[in-house]
Amino acid sequence: MPFLRASQQSDAAHMGMFPAITTESLDKVKINIPSGFEGKVNLLLISFQSEQAQEVESWMPAALALQHMNFEFRYYKMPVSSQENMLFRWWDSSSLRSLETDPETWHWIIPLYVNKQQFRQSLHIPNEKQTVAALVDKGGQVLWKSSGPLTEDKKTELASAVATALRH
Repeated sequence: MPFLRASQQSDAAHMGMFPAITTESLDKVKINIPSGFEGKVNLLLISFQSEQAQEVESWMPAALALQHMNFEFRYYKMPVSSQENMLFRWWDSSSLRSLETDPETWHWIIPLYVNKQQFRQSLHIPNEKQTVAALVDKGGQVLWKSSGPLTEDKKTELASAVATALRH
């Protein structure tokens, strides 16, 4: 069950803002986010634990379908870890590259090494128990948000949110 839906909030600001972060995607390209997101609207598949990989993957068919239908839509996988030293970051990113065997996907995977509590607060994420799917614009405004694995209801809500966002 989503913990927050745009339809339940009259003021989108209550859904959070993606914080400004400078980082690298798995293909070692520096990116300033949220301004560096490539879509007008972007689906961020945020995970906090490696055990959440299946939840993230449940969203991929819908994310890929939306990306093929809408040139202004992009998706990103964003595994979130605590701020660590450069050696840990290198090791962690190398491990992620070994798990994602298709280098073509590396551009769409952006590991985040952040203060997890501050990050969750900025996006109004109550805990790290489930993945979060957040639809954001290039300014970082959260337009729609859900948690856990994809369901048919969430897929319908996401498609509607993308369509609405792309009309504006």
